[in-house]
Amino acid sequence: MATALSKLGRYQILGVLGKGSMGVVYKGMDPQINKLVAIKTMNQKHLSDPNMQERFYREGNVLGQLHHRNIINVYNVGEDQDTCYIAMEYLDGTTLERQIRAAGGLSMAKSLEVVRQVCEGVHAAHQRGIIHRDLKPANIFLLNEDHVKVLDFGVAHFKNSQLTTSGVVIGTINYIAPEQITGLKIDHRADIFSIGVILYELLAHKHPFEGKNISQTMVRIINDEPPPIPDLPKSINEIVKKALSKDRDFRYGDCKTLSDDLEQVIRTESMVDTLHDEKIVDEDLMKAQQSYIRKLVEERIGTITIALKNEKIEEAEQILTQLKGLAGKNEITEDLTKRIRDAKRKREQKLRFVSQLTHETLLKANQFMDQRHYVSAVENCMKVLEMDPKNQDARIIKARCIKQLQAFLEQVEDKTPPS
Repeated sequence: MATALSKLGRYQILGVLGKGSMGVVYKGMDPQINKLVAIKTMNQKHLSDPNMQERFYREGNVLGQLHHRNIINVYNVGEDQDTCYIAMEYLDGTTLERQIRAAGGLSMAKSLEVVRQVCEGVHAAHQRGIIHRDLKPANIFLLNEDHVKVLDFGVAHFKNSQLTTSGVVIGTINYIAPEQITGLKIDHRADIFSIGVILYELLAHKHPFEGKNISQTMVRIINDEPPPIPDLPKSINEIVKKALSKDRDFRYGDCKTLSDDLEQVIRTESMVDTLHDEKIVDEDLMKAQQSYIRKLVEERIGTITIALKNEKIEEAEQILTQLKGLAGKNEITEDLTKRIRDAKRKREQKLRFVSQLTHETLLKANQFMDQRHYVSAVENCMKVLEMDPKNQDARIIKARCIKQLQAFLEQVEDKTPPS
């Protein structure tokens, strides 16, 4: 597909990835780091609309604050040739919406895993006080290795923002929460309702509240309880029901809890037996479980490595216990056990060395104070406090020496003849 642009800012334009109401998304290259990027631009007709500009730059601002494996990364926001653009992570795959249309949906196992990863990404946003407000299959991207990314924070809302949208319904009708329709002040639980709608749609292969028109759909969202999804374990229907509660106080309190419940369902052996007996799924769920366990193992190995690098040995030990529960005893866990043991030994050696050095330096400080070499005494106290900031002896000696120095300076000033 041809494009009139060849460059935006420092980015080379390679082609068009897609077009939408906001503008064109280009495939680009960052020549500084030789990396593919996606470049989202704003349609020229929106340049005179401050609301559209605010929405466009809001996405860059929001995503710039979020760094999570399940949220698309933003690299840069800029303007060039009268074109506003956001340079972001280039993703290879498809949206959940396109996948549903092309394949008629996902397997149950994959549906649960996709929604679990969405929960993880959205929870990270909520922890930063950011509410997405427009979660739907079109804003969920499936990468080629079962990795999920949440997209499009263009209508996201900051929890403590003073901006209001009274009387304005923000979001996509089929996926919005009742409070978004009735005009109540929304919080992060509106996103949880939207996730519940997506989960229901994936498992039931239909929208839970879809009506003949927008008005009927909105009425159903406010009033109707969707029927339980047939041929599913009770535990899954209970998760869906809780996420879709009309009263947000009865929904999940946060996305992390919802994610944990989905994780438990994915990992529960009884679910495999039930599903196998009911002929809903056979090898598919087993493969998904194995894939999921591998991801958990990889994540924990990485977390242990980072913890050891940052000298957080107790944290590394706790995660290693979790890892052994997932993977059992093997060469990797034995190696990590040895690394933790070595880290403990090195820390103990370091503590002994620091303790000895602190003791010797404190003795010097005391000797200098007795000899009235107050500056040298203070210098040695500072060395001790660098090694042990809470050392009371060093604080006391330092304070005494500074007091003596101040008294000496006052005496000098008193004896200095006027000019």
